[in-house]
Amino acid sequence: MKRVVGAAAVALSFAVAIAGCSSTTSSGGGDATKLSLMIWDPAQKAGVQKAVDGFEAKFPKIQVDVQQVPQDQYYTKLDASLSAGEGPDVMWQSSAVSQYINGGALEPLDGYIKQDSVNLSDYASSITSLYNVNGKQYGIPKDEDTWTFVYNTAVFAKLGVTDVPTNDWTWDDMVRIAKEIKAKQTSPTDVPMSCDRTFNNGVASLIHQLGGKIVNQNKGVVSSPEGIQALTMMKGLQDQGLIPVVANSADFNPASSLISGTVAMAEIPSWNLSLLSQANVPADTFHLVRAPSVNGKWLTDTNGLAYVMNANSRHKDEAWKLIEYLTSTQGAEQHAAGGAAIPANTDKAAFDAYVSANSKLAGLSDAVAAARQQNYLRTSTQYPATRAPLPQIESTQMGPFYAGSITASDAAKGIDQILDKALG
Repeated sequence: MKRVVGAAAVALSFAVAIAGCSSTTSSGGGDATKLSLMIWDPAQKAGVQKAVDGFEAKFPKIQVDVQQVPQDQYYTKLDASLSAGEGPDVMWQSSAVSQYINGGALEPLDGYIKQDSVNLSDYASSITSLYNVNGKQYGIPKDEDTWTFVYNTAVFAKLGVTDVPTNDWTWDDMVRIAKEIKAKQTSPTDVPMSCDRTFNNGVASLIHQLGGKIVNQNKGVVSSPEGIQALTMMKGLQDQGLIPVVANSADFNPASSLISGTVAMAEIPSWNLSLLSQANVPADTFHLVRAPSVNGKWLTDTNGLAYVMNANSRHKDEAWKLIEYLTSTQGAEQHAAGGAAIPANTDKAAFDAYVSANSKLAGLSDAVAAARQQNYLRTSTQYPATRAPLPQIESTQMGPFYAGSITASDAAKGIDQILDKALG
């Protein structure tokens, strides 16, 4: 699952069309109130349903219909329903939240938070702040992204490679290990490793590790020494044959390649780790470590979703109860039992539930805990206006750069021009 959802790129311009109207209804009398909850990730549906089941057990007079909409259709469907004054009572939101707030589609939660003494410090602060707009809190965080490196111990053993990644490894260590793997691989379709080589995740993180920035004073600053160095380092991995050739890897899937053994180690986002824990392989086949350091520094980007309330819900009190429960320690534990998302709720019990659900993955707790302590807000998260031009950056700058038709300096300048236009 990608955490940047392109379907929301067009800013909402609608105001709430029909006050007090929603797609959900109550059958009246003593019957249960019916709520709808809209999500997009199929991998998380089981965990969400576990938490919803717990909610319904606590509130038997409230029934919740979990609607999982494919990611590429989520915002299209949401926009259409909200602009008609309808839509789900509760939904997931991303860093595109300000578009919906400006359109009047979301309900401020401050009164409910105060009423029930919800402590926002119980959640990852960087994620909580994403949903505070103009001094009002519109969402309660549900999850927090991380990136870790995973190596297939069976592949290392098969190749006789005993030099393995560790939680104190460096970029040079990574290159050395990858070169040894490459020297021992015999299949022409195998590659030593995979790392995210896109601009928004891989290159941007490397720039931050080198001490640079992506945006400064609302301008793109990728054409800095750190930006050019990061681009050069990432392309160097491709040119040495240590990662797949970018031009030929449109259908390349790091998680499935790691499972099949066609790559020995790969950088995997947290939302895909459950794919590894569910793979039909022995426990501890996959071992996690944190990102390699560069010049003594390491970090990865982060992002997080939140539960928000439809301003047109007919059942706002019940919708709030649902949001509060799903993001509570109990609800977060139940959701985490599905294994597909790291809870934004910082209670140890919630994190332990996530680790337990993915117990087949060696080193998970230490690697993820370290990643949660060393991160920065993803560029497209901190600056939502940069989300829309990301495909343009990949097609017009990153693609030609990896193909060797433009230099790192030219690619960096081109990226800055695209960012400036978006941020302007």
